[in-house]
Amino acid sequence: MIKVLSQHLVNQIAAGEVIDRPASVIKELVENAIDAGATKIQVQIANAGKSLIQVTDNGCGMDKDSLELSILSHATSKLTDDNLFEIHTFGFRGEALPSMTSIARVSITSSTDNSNEAWKISIQEKNVVQTTPTTGKKGTTVEVRDLFFATPARLKFLKSDSSENDACIKTFNNIALAFHKISLSFKDGNRKEITYQATNDIRQRIIDVFGEIFIENTFFVDVCYENLSLKGFLGVPTFNKSSSNRQYFFVNNRFVKDKIFSTALNVSYMGLTPHGRYPIAVLFLSLPYEEVDVNAHPAKTEIRFKEPEKIRRFLISELKKSLQSYGSAIPTNTMVDKVFENKSNSVEKNNSPNFNEKVHKAPQAFNAFDSHRVNKNFAASIYQPHKAGSHLNDSSPRFTNYSIEKSSDLKLPYNTRQHLGQIDLPTHKEINENHIYLGRALCQIANTYIIASTDDSLIVVDQHAAAERITLEKLKKDSKLEPQSLLLPEMCPFSHAQIELIENHKELINKFGIIYEKLTDDLIMVQALPAILGACEAKPLMNDIAEELSSFGNITSLQEKINLLMSTISCHGSLRAGKKLSIEEMNVLLRSMERTPNIAQCCHGRPSYVLMNAKILNKLFERS
Repeated sequence: MIKVLSQHLVNQIAAGEVIDRPASVIKELVENAIDAGATKIQVQIANAGKSLIQVTDNGCGMDKDSLELSILSHATSKLTDDNLFEIHTFGFRGEALPSMTSIARVSITSSTDNSNEAWKISIQEKNVVQTTPTTGKKGTTVEVRDLFFATPARLKFLKSDSSENDACIKTFNNIALAFHKISLSFKDGNRKEITYQATNDIRQRIIDVFGEIFIENTFFVDVCYENLSLKGFLGVPTFNKSSSNRQYFFVNNRFVKDKIFSTALNVSYMGLTPHGRYPIAVLFLSLPYEEVDVNAHPAKTEIRFKEPEKIRRFLISELKKSLQSYGSAIPTNTMVDKVFENKSNSVEKNNSPNFNEKVHKAPQAFNAFDSHRVNKNFAASIYQPHKAGSHLNDSSPRFTNYSIEKSSDLKLPYNTRQHLGQIDLPTHKEINENHIYLGRALCQIANTYIIASTDDSLIVVDQHAAAERITLEKLKKDSKLEPQSLLLPEMCPFSHAQIELIENHKELINKFGIIYEKLTDDLIMVQALPAILGACEAKPLMNDIAEELSSFGNITSLQEKINLLMSTISCHGSLRAGKKLSIEEMNVLLRSMERTPNIAQCCHGRPSYVLMNAKILNKLFERS
């Protein structure tokens, strides 16, 4: 027998989708405050949000009638034209407050002016509603107490208080990142209060949330294409983490979880970060509201793009360009570790994500240094959008005089030799595509590390790591993915949809050295595979390709396999650690590094050089 569910039960079902933990309540209430035009928002919780969640704002507030309507299911002020396909607000579904009232004890106090007159509505057990006059400033305060008291089984699915508390802070920080012009505070009763002052500078909010170490190891991105705009911060490749939870994506200032972004990052950083490591990113994508569907899920963190392929191409293209222009030749400032005080960095600022954890094991001989602030001025200068290399100014170190001649005794791709001659090269740009200067070689330590200097910096180079990257980039430039015919062509059955997908990307597949022929609507015959892969079965490879084309629009795993093979070849075909070099040979390597893309890391993602400027050296020797 079919029966109509009670409104209370309907709200509890909705609450299961909208409110799954205390952090969800914070998200919904703070977004409501933002939609109300608040410029100051305060969040307070107790017992990890289970006992109390209170959100106070100075927004437009509600009168008595609006207050009573606000707790009704699907009542909203945020769809004035009833258009679900051009959403400009956050809490537009009208489900959040009714969902909360069905599973918790809720009270809302609100005022529309500063007359100190306000109204308070209380919703207790069994939806007993009371509306009473009270006092209060303009704005709204929502108190949610005893979360899930009406659905106690839900409490069993919550994690520890520490985990729930961290989830609340993470949600709060996500909102803080998107709205740097709003003052925000968070207090949980046990820890120090987190306060973010309003600022017009997104960089300052990033520092407030993540700390300066994040800014010092990232570069600013600001690009546009047609009606798409991408801004944010990308980590230099050697500034990476063991998981992807340091990647933050926002669409029209809404925090989202979308694999288009993560795939674009993985593709862009492929060959630059070690296998199993993930780049750091905080990215804001803006596009017309009608181009994105934020109504795909009640929690609204999952979205759908009208043209996902266009978004994917835009992200991959621009991220790759930005990496090439800014970050691929910059070393991270965190790879040499702590010799003096580590007080401020050992504790996460404001409980925010810790970006100060050790990224790589640096060469043991140099583990004693603290490079937390290496190259800070350089990092700060690239915050504003500019052409690659424009950070070089009159105070930058100049090239020394030298000439370049042929050499036959040092195996480097450029096959050049450094002679410290008398030819003046007046500018960086004329000789150096990467806009970096690694100075003049001084000596070699342990036949492995090259020590070089400029007027104001000391550079330590891992000769094998540097030579690996040089060899790899030359191999990538010179190598063609030639197809190698199979002794016996392999038959690969697929579904109609997969065959159509493969056919639509035939040109791309052919570029990877794969030659096939479509025999029927559900069968292809693979005739050749990339020679660089050696012995390889066609069917599992083509299966992977079909799946990736369906999910991402790119052949990422094949590209990764080829990159790994090229990396192995580069590793075994490059200058080794333990090889004694002359000063001239060291300078050849330095000059070759300056011309090589992605030189800050070897082909396995390890750092190839470390730079310590005068400021760090002064700190090391306790000079003021």
